[in-house]
Amino acid sequence: MNNKKTYAFVVIILITLSLGLGSFDPKIHAASTTEPILESLVAEGLEDFQGINFPNHTMITVEYSVDRLVGISGVVIVGSGSNLSLTPETSLALNFSDSQVDRSYYKGTFELTSLTTFKGYSWIGEINNGTYEVLENFNHLGPWHYLYVTEEGTPPAFYNIGNATVTQNSFIYYTPSNQTNNTVVIRYEIYGGTENDTVTLALSKYRDPITDVSLGIFNGDVTFIEMDWQEGNITTTSVIFNTTFEFTDRTIFFSANNSYGWDMWGGINEVRTQLNVYMINNGFYFESDTLQEGKITDLDDLEFNITTYNSTDLEKYGIRYFVTQGLDNDTEIIPFTEVEATLNRNYTVENENGYNNTIREYFVSIGSFSKGNILHYEAYNLYYDAFYNETGGIMKLLYIYDSVPEINLYPVNNTYTNDYNVTFYYEIDASRGSLYSVEMDFDDGTPITDIMDVDTNTSVHYYPQVTGEYNATLFVTINITRVNDAPVLVNTSISTIIYLDFENPTLEITSHTLNDTAIIDGYVEFYFDYADAYAGIERVWIFWDNGVVQNVTDDHFAFHNYVEDGNYTVTIMVKDRAGNQFNSTIMFNVELEVETPTSTTPYASLSFLFSLLVAGYALNKKNKTNRK
Repeated sequence: MNNKKTYAFVVIILITLSLGLGSFDPKIHAASTTEPILESLVAEGLEDFQGINFPNHTMITVEYSVDRLVGISGVVIVGSGSNLSLTPETSLALNFSDSQVDRSYYKGTFELTSLTTFKGYSWIGEINNGTYEVLENFNHLGPWHYLYVTEEGTPPAFYNIGNATVTQNSFIYYTPSNQTNNTVVIRYEIYGGTENDTVTLALSKYRDPITDVSLGIFNGDVTFIEMDWQEGNITTTSVIFNTTFEFTDRTIFFSANNSYGWDMWGGINEVRTQLNVYMINNGFYFESDTLQEGKITDLDDLEFNITTYNSTDLEKYGIRYFVTQGLDNDTEIIPFTEVEATLNRNYTVENENGYNNTIREYFVSIGSFSKGNILHYEAYNLYYDAFYNETGGIMKLLYIYDSVPEINLYPVNNTYTNDYNVTFYYEIDASRGSLYSVEMDFDDGTPITDIMDVDTNTSVHYYPQVTGEYNATLFVTINITRVNDAPVLVNTSISTIIYLDFENPTLEITSHTLNDTAIIDGYVEFYFDYADAYAGIERVWIFWDNGVVQNVTDDHFAFHNYVEDGNYTVTIMVKDRAGNQFNSTIMFNVELEVETPTSTTPYASLSFLFSLLVAGYALNKKNKTNRK
């Protein structure tokens, strides 16, 4: 392709691209997110106010944002009260404020004149082609934002609790239920209210029923108490209502309402739309532990103590568990099983807050399991027909150990010795129980002997000096005391064979270099034979008498080169496995012959140099001939 054709082709491509890009509308390809989002709500003169109750005629400014790339045609707020309308065409239109990155902002102001509900609405093109603000259906309200006029009446707001301590969570209070004075006082405040208002406190042992009744779903788990007028506050134009009741449960949940609604919650400067539910607890928790100390064995009936803090008389406790085969096999051999416990002790102790904690201890036994099994367990609690796991949330594990102790005996099996004075040492690793007896049968005709020594675990025995095999046996008995049961004696034993050998091995040198003649080359050799009738040979050495030691175990021939003149006494040492040793020696006289060195004449060196010169000349001439 020539240059002119190339240029024309490029121009055509550029024109085509410019036409395509000029007709591209990014709004068409943007994500179709049309729902408006409430960014802020500010009450004139009450910018830092965190409530939902405002004086009549307060100017309320709301700001919404929408997706900037969608191409929203407009934003309104629809609702009821304060001259708002449920129809988008006649409701309050918001004015465009500004755009930042991917959001556009719209603001509008209205005068609060009555109980008001509202939410945002935006559209593209025709106003009926729009989308409402997405709001969850909260616990007790429809999907709207709510604002109250103080002069008309507002929902109650939690004020404080008497005779209870707030925890790290501002919605949870603590007071034991077992004190002499269990009276708890709950107070609520109503802005713009009067002493003739009706405020109702809802109480339940569970949280969910409180939420249910706020939605109009009633059941028998909620108690309603009409609260009493306590006092009025002229400064805030509010009134306080209270209720006093005896706190006898381990946990109680509560909230309050009047004809304007329930106590609600939201963030700072946010419209409050979620139900407030508070809790009072008495510090209740419970835990379990085994009664046995140390390791649990296959002989133990597993027994537990369940300790509860500030529980009630109506509750039930027990242990739930399952069992797996072992560490290398997690096959479940016993499925989940529940065993109810019985009350064993009941007492009180003072805690760090100065309150008396009621302590109840329950006892339960679940039987024994095989060695190597793994028990997975936790305590459980039944409270008003509801099931609760042990405080902490995870199951505990127990490994079932062998009730038979593990023992070791030294010297180890198949030990050879030539010492009739033998020291025995034993090790005992018992999973449970105490050492009852340690006895030894030395297998030499002496009676079985008590050798228990808790300080050294050793015993010294004198055997007869007779070569032979002795099968020494250690007998160990452990006393395992089980809770509420008779002690059990567990026996085990271990043997070790001791070979006593008091006879030396034999050694014979069959042939060797003659030592009656001077050895002129330094080379010597010899043949030998050895044996042991009982224990067997452990090692054979040759000491060549010049600092060299040679291991010739399993060999019957050896040689050596001496490099210096002299008389050498060579020792062959044979040792059996019992420690018996036999030595034999032979002597060699080494007289090394000195050779006369060969001398060279000066002519020999000159002849060598002349040969090199001749060879160089011939090589050079050959190279010249080849170049021609």
